[in-house]
Amino acid sequence: MLRRRVLQVTAAIGLVVAALLGTGSAANASPGSFKALTIHANGAGAVADQAVGGITWYNRSVALTSVKFWVHAGECGSLELSGMDSAGYIKDQREYTGLCGNRTSGKWYTIGDVVLDGSDVPGGLRDVMIYVWDDTHKGSGYTTCARAAASCVIRAS
Repeated sequence: MLRRRVLQVTAAIGLVVAALLGTGSAANASPGSFKALTIHANGAGAVADQAVGGITWYNRSVALTSVKFWVHAGECGSLELSGMDSAGYIKDQREYTGLCGNRTSGKWYTIGDVVLDGSDVPGGLRDVMIYVWDDTHKGSGYTTCARAAASCVIRAS
């Protein structure tokens, strides 16, 4: 009897610790990759800047993987990666500014893997926004990736 009670208490403590840490495997049916861009001439011209990468959704946090950022020749751009809670508030964010293309050709920047931490967010991060700015022409675009969706939505300007 005592042995069974000790096992029950141990199992309950283990569940509480796991819940507090927010650990677990990747979530299912969530977007696995993203692309965000901004286009010259209010969407009628060439691509000014773009960001691409993968997404791995965890119980509370999100890993953006193999992130790359491309800038058009002779121009500069910026990238912002934001993780938001269920109310739409930004809970973790990374910014990359002053990224410029070569004089005569565009340039890819390797940002790498970026973890947006939602370990202190009840329910975890729900959405990721990838913002891309054309600093030269003041254009912008963004992509929204929702944990509950099957893909990301590109909104280029």
